[in-house]
Amino acid sequence: MLESRRHRCMSTLSLLIALFIVLALASDTCAPNPIAVRIGNVTLANHQVARGAEIHIGDPPQPFAFLPQWPYNTSFVYGIDGHCVFKREEPTNDGCDTLRGGAYDAFASKTRQVAYPEEFPKENAPFPETTLVADGMKLNENMSLAAFPLGVALNDWGAEGYHLMACLGLGTNSTFLNTLRESGKIASRTWSFFWGRSSGPSASQTDGSLVLGGYDRAKVSSGERYVEMLQDSTSPCSTQMIVTITDMVLNFPNGTDVSIFPESLSTALTACIVPDYPVLMTLPSDPFMDNFFQLTDAAQNHERSFGINYYSFQYSAGEKRYDGDMTIKFQSGLAVRVANDQLVVPDVDINPSTGELIANYTNPDLVINGLQNISANDMPQLGRQFLSAAYVMVNQDTRQFSLWAANPVSGEDLVAVDVNNVDITTICESNASTIISSSSPTPTPSPEKTSHSSPGKIAGAVVGSIGGLAILGVIAFWIIKKREASSEVSEQNEVIQPYVENERSQPFSAESKSELPDNSFLVPVELEHPTHRSLPPYELGD
Repeated sequence: MLESRRHRCMSTLSLLIALFIVLALASDTCAPNPIAVRIGNVTLANHQVARGAEIHIGDPPQPFAFLPQWPYNTSFVYGIDGHCVFKREEPTNDGCDTLRGGAYDAFASKTRQVAYPEEFPKENAPFPETTLVADGMKLNENMSLAAFPLGVALNDWGAEGYHLMACLGLGTNSTFLNTLRESGKIASRTWSFFWGRSSGPSASQTDGSLVLGGYDRAKVSSGERYVEMLQDSTSPCSTQMIVTITDMVLNFPNGTDVSIFPESLSTALTACIVPDYPVLMTLPSDPFMDNFFQLTDAAQNHERSFGINYYSFQYSAGEKRYDGDMTIKFQSGLAVRVANDQLVVPDVDINPSTGELIANYTNPDLVINGLQNISANDMPQLGRQFLSAAYVMVNQDTRQFSLWAANPVSGEDLVAVDVNNVDITTICESNASTIISSSSPTPTPSPEKTSHSSPGKIAGAVVGSIGGLAILGVIAFWIIKKREASSEVSEQNEVIQPYVENERSQPFSAESKSELPDNSFLVPVELEHPTHRSLPPYELGD
């Protein structure tokens, strides 16, 4: 009997040790490698280019330039009819293809399947009506989705030149993010965005990237990371990413720095980050843009562009252009400097007949949209060129977004981020080229509180778990020894009991306490989850 009890105790100890080894290893859990989608010039089926996230649909693969959209949760493309009208003249199919970032030919794809309405979240206006399909989606050379549910637009949704292209829905219930997360291809419903440098000398232009499940550490500066909470669905900001601008400074080439904020301004500007917005930012003309043009000796009245930098200010021929940089400062402490070649750029338009990009260097654009008249009180927006100087990451699981000053390099260093917005340094070994089937899972709730752990803290958690394992081992050993001793005494008493029964025999009492503590209160707890012109073609940089 003693031997049997020893065997049971040793089995219990072995199970406890195994459990804590698992817990110790879990504290340094590996994560799937983040998925990087190139943002750059995509050669479309019409042999022209559009800048966006390069994704191929169907088999044989059809190329598209996607841009993210909010609060849309479904992803959609435009078909071969395009549903587009230029403001100046009726376009051909080629012109429309460039405008839309590609044209989906459903009948040309061998992998097109039927899609079902229940696979699509309910969407509100102003987004276009769509017909539903499911088809393969190739994100990069190593990652594809099979039978991914897509909408095909049935009409233009009246977004003028602001939101024109194939849409990657990254809203709070994003089908795209949910599919990747639930299939185990990303560690969290996190995405990050860097537009790259899309203008300036060819040598200085760089691709950007859309990273899913983490961020690209190579694209962020060595400065601080600024984390803020996303707003709720009642926010006037469609992306729910609101920041506070405290100053905007013109950095003149002679070293002089001058603010365009009036001295009497006592409040800061709140602004909404919209990564696909076609200009650097929108900004009230009075007083900010009035001050800008006065300080830079430019005219106060300007035409507007109707090209890809839609409705930005356009310099007239012979007018003095600003030749310095601009620094934007935020309440959080972040400051980003926008280079002049991303601030004053050629006016680029689409030839509606051929789809070719045409550049006008005589009348360049200042990529700021001045808010005036009925839009004077609109919330300012920060768009694409802002994200050539800043890097943004959104974690839909923790309802947080992060900003860094950007580092415009071509290298890549992907970092996974978990559902608590913590970097994960260990990448799981897996077959990254696996093609997965898609679905439309419902996201888990966000946690109310999040932690911000460095790799050192993660390592500390491992050490702590191992330490806990050692302590548990000692406790278990003590308990076993005590029980063994007690068992030995008990067996001895059983042997001699007939001789001493009258002297020491006592009845068992219900009030007797067991040596092991009562853990009946330890119940399972569910963790919270958190103008067309006759001009030469414009070649975008590689």
